[in-house]
Amino acid sequence: MKLSRLLFSLLLALSGLTLQAADKPDVLFIAVDDLNDWTSYLGGHPQTKTPNIDRLVARGTAFTNSHCAAPACNPSRAALMSGLRPWTTGIYTNGDPAAGVLKDVNTINRHFLASGYNTLGGGKIYHNINAEGRKDTWTEWAGLFPSIAEHEENMNGLKGGHFDWGAVDGKPSDMGDYKLTDWAINHLKTAPADKPLFLAVGYVKPHLPWYVPREYFDRFPLDSIQLPTVKEDDLADIPKAGVKMAGPEGDHAKVLKSDQWKKAVQAYLATISFLDDQVGRLLDGLDASPRKDKTIIVWWTDHGWALGEKQHWRKFALWEETTRTSFAITAPGITKPGTSCTASVDYTNIYPTLCELTGLPLPEHVKGPSLVPLLKDPKAAWDHVAVCSHGKGNHAARDSQWRYIRYADGSEELYDHSKDPYEWTNLASDAASSEVKTRLAAVFPKEEARPTSGGKGGNGDGGEKKPAKGKGKGKNAKNAE
Repeated sequence: MKLSRLLFSLLLALSGLTLQAADKPDVLFIAVDDLNDWTSYLGGHPQTKTPNIDRLVARGTAFTNSHCAAPACNPSRAALMSGLRPWTTGIYTNGDPAAGVLKDVNTINRHFLASGYNTLGGGKIYHNINAEGRKDTWTEWAGLFPSIAEHEENMNGLKGGHFDWGAVDGKPSDMGDYKLTDWAINHLKTAPADKPLFLAVGYVKPHLPWYVPREYFDRFPLDSIQLPTVKEDDLADIPKAGVKMAGPEGDHAKVLKSDQWKKAVQAYLATISFLDDQVGRLLDGLDASPRKDKTIIVWWTDHGWALGEKQHWRKFALWEETTRTSFAITAPGITKPGTSCTASVDYTNIYPTLCELTGLPLPEHVKGPSLVPLLKDPKAAWDHVAVCSHGKGNHAARDSQWRYIRYADGSEELYDHSKDPYEWTNLASDAASSEVKTRLAAVFPKEEARPTSGGKGGNGDGGEKKPAKGKGKGKNAKNAE
């Protein structure tokens, strides 16, 4: 009799835990690679067409002054998923291995898995499939889906590896992100209802190369393309460390010499448009699923991207174009549709926000402030500053008005966004700026971890390698995009 009662008590307790877990909200966690502010709702380029991304962010709160923790795929994603900044982990660049650090960190997906969630991940969430240093972090990990392979000879003639673009003769369904969307929609419909779902969908595009079917290029006729707004001598008042990051003699010089600037802008817009179509399909799949009304949506892009501003291309710099992101959260019962928030936030805010929204305990190592007060009231008081790091000793602080950059050699930049949204005038040498610089510098670290690469990681596109000739990337391929 005593044994029967004990078994009954255990079954009752387990049943209660199951019901409690099943009652938690689902999470649709959408990551996007290399998308800057070229979305209609952010107004980064006048010709961009993103009706579905706009539809997604309009469901909740769009953060219009959001920034990555690092302007490169590997460190940005490592910081977001761990809640730890680069100067704590030593993961500063794409060349700084993450696995040795993250294997012992309770990352977002690991925390949700341990808390009873069915955690499913596909596409690109971390920089590559080995970034976590272990394999017990997901209920199911689908990885990358086969896509159109890179051309051995560049379509744009620049001989720049995957720094390439051009229309391809294929169907949208040939693209890996299309297949990823199919995979995600299927799980929204069929994932077991007795467990809450954490579904991570990592879109690769608009990462290079900008290859999408010709129909997307046709949406942006080349003769109508508008180039980014730039200032010809924009690097004149920037210190040597900043000019080195810009690298004007590299990508930009090649693009100008080959007359590829308009073609590059067209290709980026086309690739964004392809992504937008997939976002629309994913939203329609969510709305047709039984999870529609209880799903938190987190939308984030891993960093910005420059297309010639400050004679710079790609990410890998600390200016607005490369650190600003597209970021929004929809939380049923908390967020109001169509709201926006101008508070300066960064990606160390996401982990604590998700814990608070889902009722999960906050891991001790997660120190960033939750965004829930801003989700409830976008105009709530917020005295935090967004911080972005690119390499040991190089940091940028962004508040509602100012961007302050300090490089490892002590050189500085300061921009007043209320008067200078393009960051054309460096005010760091002005005596009147001393108080602003001191206030913003207070958020920079006094001690910094050694890079996990031993300082040899570099600031380039390390780790993002081209696939073998004629091969797409399968589910078990290295996530190196």
